[in-house]
Amino acid sequence: MKVFALQRQSHVAQGVASLSVSARVTEVLEYLQENEQNFTFISLAEDDPLCLSALNWADVLILSKHSSTEAITIAKTAKRLGVKVVYDIDDWIFSFPNYSGGGAQNDKLGNISELIELSDSITVANAILFDRLKDKYKKIYLVPNGMWVEKYTKSVVKPNSREDRRPKIVFTNADLIKMESAKDSLFSALQVFFSKNKHFVLDFYGDPFPEIPSLPFLHYTNRMPYDSYMRALIRGRYSFSISPLGAEEDQDSLAFNECKNPFKYLNYGAARVPGIYSSSTIYKNCIEDNVNGLLIDNDYKSWLDALNTLANNHKLRDLIRENAYEDVMNNYHIRFSAKALLNILKNQNEY
Repeated sequence: MKVFALQRQSHVAQGVASLSVSARVTEVLEYLQENEQNFTFISLAEDDPLCLSALNWADVLILSKHSSTEAITIAKTAKRLGVKVVYDIDDWIFSFPNYSGGGAQNDKLGNISELIELSDSITVANAILFDRLKDKYKKIYLVPNGMWVEKYTKSVVKPNSREDRRPKIVFTNADLIKMESAKDSLFSALQVFFSKNKHFVLDFYGDPFPEIPSLPFLHYTNRMPYDSYMRALIRGRYSFSISPLGAEEDQDSLAFNECKNPFKYLNYGAARVPGIYSSSTIYKNCIEDNVNGLLIDNDYKSWLDALNTLANNHKLRDLIRENAYEDVMNNYHIRFSAKALLNILKNQNEY
């Protein structure tokens, strides 16, 4: 089986590659290429002149939230050549919220609809997306998110300690901060915590956001390729992480946020980084409070209390880091994603 995965630029950051394509598509295809006989894939950008050659070679074309006219042309060419088309969705791409830099995608709904109509199968990342789309589209399948844990943990020398000598907190965020009503409460809690815990460092990976100047304790690193980020996360030996996300208090973006995926938990769990998570739908579905993470309300006191709790309780951090790692290995490993996707791709060839 020969698969062509089409790359694209991020919807929320100018001029950088999509993380969704890496985490959702090429990571799984690479795993399948390593573990399945007679399976291979190629990945090219939408504007690569070799795309036509790739289509002539491929059995299946996979797109991930693509919305460009170039993607439409490629999909139409694939159909003409008898190449099956799979369209993957891992967000509610039909309406981006006000906080998102992806608002321009709201003007490309016609392109998205055309690409979906051209597709032989639609894959979605979670049950909420599946339930919302199953009555509208035929041939829709669930392909869960997964982590190829061994790919990263085997390549990193195990440290003598799970944590760095200087305590560090990690914060990862693509797009703008995914909170509206409670954003000031989060930043106030961070400012108070770091004013009283000057020995702590906050490492940030992701896209710039306007409030960065108000957080002088934040060490900024721009987004990087997915595999580089995962290795940095493991090598960072972080004490814990924070994952804020708007919940019930943000009614305007609630429907969008409910369709997101707990990839930060999967990343942190694989890297054995204990975390604090907003009590939003996607985290309530995978976090058991005080077991594999802290699950908190989005208010000033809850955020400050959680920061202080993990900062001062080494035993709890160790409990959470090991439980999260085991949960990801047992329930969110990439083998489940690969099996689901392979079944779909095999069915494509039988049409």
